[in-house]
Amino acid sequence: MLLRNFLMSCFPHKISFRSNVHFAIGITLFLMFFTASCWAQSANHFSYQNIGKELYYLEDKSATMSLEEVKKLADTKFTRGNHEILNFGNTSSAWWVKISYAAQHHLPLYLIIDAPNIEYIDAFTTDSADRTVAFKTGCLRTRPPNVFVRNNFMINLPVDSKIEKKTIYVRLKTHNILVAPIKLATAESVIKGQEFKLGIEYIYIGLLIGLLLFNLFLFLSIRDTTYLYYVLYVLTLSGYLLFYIRGYGFIFGDEIRIFFNRYPHVLLSFSVVASLLFCNKFLHLKQKAPKMLGLFYVIGGVGIILFFVSAFGFKHTATAIAQLLTVTVAVVAWIAGVMAYRNGHRPAKYYILAWFFIWVTVALVTLSLGGVIPSSEFTIQLVPIGSTLELLLLSFALGDRYKVIIKAEQQARDENLVLVRTQNQRLEEKVDERTLQLNSTIQELESTNAIKNKLFSIIAHDLRSPLNSLLGILSLSDMQLLTPDELQKMLKENKKTIKSVNNTLNNLLHWAQSQMGGMMTSKERFELKPLFEELLALYLPLIKQKDIQLEQFVEGNSAVIADRNQISLVLRNLIDNAIKFTPLAGRIWFTLESIPEGVRFSVENEVEDPLKIEIDNMMGNKMASASLGTRNEQGVGLGLLLCKEYIQNNGGTFHIHQKENSIKFSLVLPSEG
Repeated sequence: MLLRNFLMSCFPHKISFRSNVHFAIGITLFLMFFTASCWAQSANHFSYQNIGKELYYLEDKSATMSLEEVKKLADTKFTRGNHEILNFGNTSSAWWVKISYAAQHHLPLYLIIDAPNIEYIDAFTTDSADRTVAFKTGCLRTRPPNVFVRNNFMINLPVDSKIEKKTIYVRLKTHNILVAPIKLATAESVIKGQEFKLGIEYIYIGLLIGLLLFNLFLFLSIRDTTYLYYVLYVLTLSGYLLFYIRGYGFIFGDEIRIFFNRYPHVLLSFSVVASLLFCNKFLHLKQKAPKMLGLFYVIGGVGIILFFVSAFGFKHTATAIAQLLTVTVAVVAWIAGVMAYRNGHRPAKYYILAWFFIWVTVALVTLSLGGVIPSSEFTIQLVPIGSTLELLLLSFALGDRYKVIIKAEQQARDENLVLVRTQNQRLEEKVDERTLQLNSTIQELESTNAIKNKLFSIIAHDLRSPLNSLLGILSLSDMQLLTPDELQKMLKENKKTIKSVNNTLNNLLHWAQSQMGGMMTSKERFELKPLFEELLALYLPLIKQKDIQLEQFVEGNSAVIADRNQISLVLRNLIDNAIKFTPLAGRIWFTLESIPEGVRFSVENEVEDPLKIEIDNMMGNKMASASLGTRNEQGVGLGLLLCKEYIQNNGGTFHIHQKENSIKFSLVLPSEG
């Protein structure tokens, strides 16, 4: 049932946002219920309960004290525990724990150190003959006799033949955070107690495996690197949680278990880098939150430092870095998600919720490790439970992102189909209609010889089709594949087309000859705002197709003194270029304002790759090289040159500015003659 619901959550087009959140909250309550049950058992004697308040402890800062020296201090220097679970923090000291209990006749007992990552554990007790018995274990030692090493350490204490008071001394030493849940229990209570704990762990282990396999399948199916980064994040974070935090490295034997515990934060460093790559790809940081990129690079650098510190064996230092890094990554990733969501990235809603879960989890665990709140079975299970919920919600976010992509692609296909049909209708128009459109374009374009040559090239392309048709008829005639009647009929049908082509060529030659005297500018007073709004309306279908967000800032008087046709061409070029080079779901800003010099109009748009912008090429007085837009839109390289020349002819100024991830074109036109 859980697996079915999980798979359904990965298809957001079938399940709403609210139902996904309800599912995540349900999982949370379910795991917390089992966690609460784990420590809510009856506190019978020798039950599977932490006995931190019944213990006494002593810090050995030099880590050199012997058992005999410790026994001499047993009645004076030991401190009684004040919490159920002992928490000594990130320490390099050795800690001695004294456990006193009343042994019962022939009752087998187990001393349980219910933590998988304490490096050295030395337990000392006596047998029925009052001889000292020592047990040496820990996550960096192989399994000794009478000690069960799983994801905790269970010491089989000697059975007493009589009822008496006994004392156990336990020495704990690690170069890491030392949290020691200690239990004294019978075999029966161990079995009952571990049922609850293992039930919780099996749930989130199953969820982690399901998330890993399902998203790996999606990556192999759709080849989206966002899923690859997510799979790497799940793999490395799950490895760190399961093999180190929860101690399941024992499954692979002593050598692998010891290796994981000797260099535990290597996996965490990989997890940090994978999470940053995933966040960057998922949020489109360059477009949606570019200010966060610098922080991501810094955190990634700290993650690499953590790798080398851990790999070279500086475990104590690596632990301190890991604590700081986990808090920082959670907060920065959450802030980046909020910024991206506010900038229009809708799939970030699950992402924000996921990092909020892990942020709260890390905060509670950090407060617990710092001693601000007491350690408990709940705080011990917080990290794996919170991380599992985070990964689950991130999977929801990926599903929501996939739904948005599919919807956008379907909309683009529908709009492309409409555009193709429209183009087909235009291509089927008569040659004389194309000639009228061309003449209108010629009236707008008053340009230099380079522009005229370019225009000849464009016209030649339009004329190629009717000429090819005529050549095809003549070729069929040469091969004697047409009868005289058929040839006469086809020539008669093409006579009107040939005549129109001839008229077009004549008009073009007359226009070119008239331009040798220079461009003619006819100035008049008109409002720039209505002209801009009229042109922008023509481009709304293209803007909608690319899901571009528009922001308009119009203030003051917009009356200018200029050639209306030339300025219309300039605005059309600027709007067209902005749409062409703005990425999908990007933003364009239009500004129209009155300034002392006249009226300023500016167009600013986001770009996909700022490094590809060649400002020097744009600022020159030569024809700019042709380039393709973000969806392979064709360009002819005339736009900027025409804009600069027309603005100059009308007594205005033209400027280009590049920002972090956008480019801005602005012009100033005089408002008085």
